[in-house]
Amino acid sequence: MDTAMNGYTFRILGTVAVSLILASCQPARQIKSVVRSDLFSIGYGLSENQVDLSAGEDDSIDIVMREGIFHILDGSGKKVMKLSSYGDLLALLYDPSRSPDLEIMKPAIQVAGRQTKAEIQGRFAAPIHFVAPGKIAVDTNQTIYVADRVANPAARIYDTQSGSCCDRIVRRFGAQGLELPYLGQEGPGGSPFPYIISIDAMGNDTLCIVSGSESAILVHHFGKTGNLLSSLRLSRESLPLPSSLSGLATGVKGIRIHANLDKMLGSSAGETFEITLKIDYYKESFDPESLVISREEFAGSWIFTLDGANGRTLRSLAIVPADTDAAIPELIGENSGLYYLFSDMGTIGTTVAADLASNQQSSRMLQLVDESGKVQLRYRIDLPKGVSEIAALKVSSAGQIYAVLKADENIRLVWWSYR
Repeated sequence: MDTAMNGYTFRILGTVAVSLILASCQPARQIKSVVRSDLFSIGYGLSENQVDLSAGEDDSIDIVMREGIFHILDGSGKKVMKLSSYGDLLALLYDPSRSPDLEIMKPAIQVAGRQTKAEIQGRFAAPIHFVAPGKIAVDTNQTIYVADRVANPAARIYDTQSGSCCDRIVRRFGAQGLELPYLGQEGPGGSPFPYIISIDAMGNDTLCIVSGSESAILVHHFGKTGNLLSSLRLSRESLPLPSSLSGLATGVKGIRIHANLDKMLGSSAGETFEITLKIDYYKESFDPESLVISREEFAGSWIFTLDGANGRTLRSLAIVPADTDAAIPELIGENSGLYYLFSDMGTIGTTVAADLASNQQSSRMLQLVDESGKVQLRYRIDLPKGVSEIAALKVSSAGQIYAVLKADENIRLVWWSYR
């Protein structure tokens, strides 16, 4: 049963004793440079060891790393590649309609007759019919989770509460690419989700699936076997709101606060399940009659930690004040009690693409911030020349930063050594 949060606005009461992270500049927190390792590159195309970007979709590439092994989801090419840190292709889930002729890998069923099980263990190619694969996660047992659309249009359902079409499922693949029952909202074989925003296999191998529509965010927590542990529905109109902004949201005519959910992360240890939200707030001035917005001002960024089962606010942290020229950071991960904040080293309004388009080596800033708001470490992250876009940027379960970078002729896999 979903925990309904519609119509209820969170209020963060009292004084929040935190330092505004991007406003501080302590000598002990000077920016340090880190070493980037350019691991390998993958060319563009339809072969099993290439990626297909012909559809031109911004979110067609996703990646996850476990114990130095990479799983890359190529949504346009409808495949999942398992690669070593040297770029060796170890396993492949592929759609024969997109990659009909394999040259490097052969389906396991074809080689099983002339190789022992031990020889083919961990190295296989499994034909899979994908529809619209989007996000990927991998647990410690190397079970692969892929967000996909239902193949049968008749399986779609309409959610009257959020006014959205639910047609997404999470497919599961075990040893040798064997497909397990898919996950729906109630568990294995359940009803479809709305659009899936993220999948996260957490440290204890439970699974967090975040999906949503224009009006609501759904958070589902599943056990190791796919059993539903909890579900939560958050109204986008009732996201957590700092007490410093609540007066503007309710008592000033012609002014309202817009909360933009930038990131949501799940974490679970033992019996606890928490979700972390990074929200950017904007003050909108509008005509009460026409509702036309005449002005929009940045009003600050906050991180909230909620109980994943009931939505109760556990912690809050202000990270960017309203009156700053600093770039708004992106929350890319959380590990060992530290938030990983990634940002441009310029001002608000600058973009990654603007710097990268100049074909120069550009730099970003990584800040590791504890739950009290104290900046533990600051790092300068250098991106290589020739990169046009950061396709995916992640934090591993061990706290390693890694990324997929797009260049003109290939994508590049890199990581940074900083701790």
